[in-house]
Amino acid sequence: MEDVPWKQAGFEGRKLGYLGLQAGFFFDGHRAVDDCQAAIALLGHTGFPENRSALSLLLERARTVWKRLWAEYAPFELKDTLKARGYRWNDGSDGRPKAWFIDKPPEEAEDEICFLRTEIYQREVDITVRPVEAGDRFTSRV
Repeated sequence: MEDVPWKQAGFEGRKLGYLGLQAGFFFDGHRAVDDCQAAIALLGHTGFPENRSALSLLLERARTVWKRLWAEYAPFELKDTLKARGYRWNDGSDGRPKAWFIDKPPEEAEDEICFLRTEIYQREVDITVRPVEAGDRFTSRV
């Protein structure tokens, strides 16, 4: 649900039942088999630009190496600003920085660095940026 650009195809939400209704079908949700079949049907939906399917867009996105940006030493009073923008907190117990972080596709990384420098740090500062592959974006392992 996270990596498919549902809004581009006119969908208004990302919950499975709601996506199914907007795609034109109804299913008995919260039953494992029905949920899986609904997800498979949604992946075949072709209402995206260039008549592409959700699955083709998902696969393209999964093959892209994203950027993980770390807002190290961000002012505590701006934590709500970071949270509202989608940043997550890492407590440092896993060997990674004790800091706020966000994952962005490569084409959005420069804009995010600009946001950090202007809105969070309010000065020119080096931002720690690391590559992150799809298999690591949705896991808690290092």
